[in-house]
This record gives sequence, structure tokens and C-alpha cells, in this order.
Amino acid sequence: MAIRETGVVQVRISGVVQAGMAELAKSKVEAVLRHVGEPVLSARVVLSRAADPAVQRPAIAWAVISVNGRMVRASGVGSTMREAVAELVARLRIRLERAWPDEREQGRRSVASRRPRRLA
Repeated sequence: MAIRETGVVQVRISGVVQAGMAELAKSKVEAVLRHVGEPVLSARVVLSRAADPAVQRPAIAWAVISVNGRMVRASGVGSTMREAVAELVARLRIRLERAWPDEREQGRRSVASRRPRRLA
């Protein structure tokens, strides 16, 4: 496995992965992590490709993120590495939003959940 590390996100590559995919995965995961209100202690992304040509979706991308000590995991598969990274990022975004909802969104929910006032 090759390791490319700059900043918080580490990207590891296993197998034959197209050039530029590590940088793509790193930039997309960093973009998602910018919106987390808690400190991101570490982020590992692994990009892999199945060697078996019979596998329909051979590209695999997975991530393990430590957000203030709490581990968040997500993965994605695809016929291309770009598809696998896109699926990984979508799932990671969902998991992070569920674990740490945006304060603005919470404010909207609390206002919407209030009972309507009756005007006399």
C-alpha cells in the first residue's frame, strides 16, 4: 500500500488505481470534513481495486474518520474509482450529519416543531 499524507486526511492505495484518484478522494473528503463542528483528529481513506475481472464493481473506497475521538466509518463501491469515491463521500456526509447535526438545522427544526399560536 502506498501512503500519501498531507494535512489530516491520509490516502492509501491498494492495487492498481488510476492516477489522480488519491488527490480526488482527499479533496472530496476534506470538503465534507470542513462542515463538521467538532475537531477531526484523523482521517484515513483507502482506495482499492479488485484484481478479479469478473467483479462487476471492482473499485472500493472506504474511510475511517476520528471526530473528537468518535469513529465514523463509510465505504463506497463502483465500476470506476470515481463512482466509488462519490458513493463514499455521499455516505460519509450522511453519517456525519446524523452524528453532528448542523446547529442551523436544529434551530429550524425547533421552530417548526412549536405549536402554532392562536391569534385572539
